[in-house]
Amino acid sequence: MSQRNVTEIKCSDCGKTATVPFKPTAGKPVYCRECLAKHSTPRSSTEHRGSSGESNEKQAWSRRRIDWK
Repeated sequence: MSQRNVTEIKCSDCGKTATVPFKPTAGKPVYCRECLAKHSTPRSSTEHRGSSGESNEKQAWSRRRIDWK
């Protein structure tokens, strides 16, 4: 079983120490789980994303074509 890379951080909001499963980007805020929930926007249902079906299909097709090269 592979071990996850975790990085210990200091929350940019509350100052608590936490761990994240990625290496933070310099200059960007990083939050603990509780503060991240406060800063995240709630996900809307798919019907609020416009014509998501068609655009998602086109984007997926585009990604597949790039992978074929």
